[in-house]
Amino acid sequence: MQNGGQSGVRLRPSAPADLDFITTLERHPDNRGWIGQWSDAEHLAAIAGEGARSHWIIERDGERAGYLIAYDCRGAGADIYVKRILVKDKSRGTGRMALDAFVAKAFQGGADAVWLIVRDTNARAQAMYRAVGFGRFEPADASRYDSAAEPPAQGYFRMRRAR
Repeated sequence: MQNGGQSGVRLRPSAPADLDFITTLERHPDNRGWIGQWSDAEHLAAIAGEGARSHWIIERDGERAGYLIAYDCRGAGADIYVKRILVKDKSRGTGRMALDAFVAKAFQGGADAVWLIVRDTNARAQAMYRAVGFGRFEPADASRYDSAAEPPAQGYFRMRRAR
């Protein structure tokens, strides 16, 4: 996925040197209420690929514009889980293009589906996910998904995009 992207959006693997950008974006007051807060150690572990995680920097027109964290849960039969996607400048299409590029690369890499968890009250995120082909998803064997990644908390639900 290193060179994946479209229309000026590119995904590249995150590096430890990106940590300040990542945590500053995550901890910004506009994002704190919508995004879980990870410690530096949690981000560095994901950057290192621990626990089948991948950590990506989203670049737009050559500048860091956000990040995406995913878990490869295929070994547990639960496809690819997007834990987090966060962009600096909202409503410019960056998140939509980055997620679309990530899904395309996941499919090229053999994934059958990509899924995520979204808050009931986050209409902006839900609209963006629908725009790139995600729909509400209630798996028959939810415990498989819960143990592979995490269960949705009260007030959240899963969305999924299949091939």
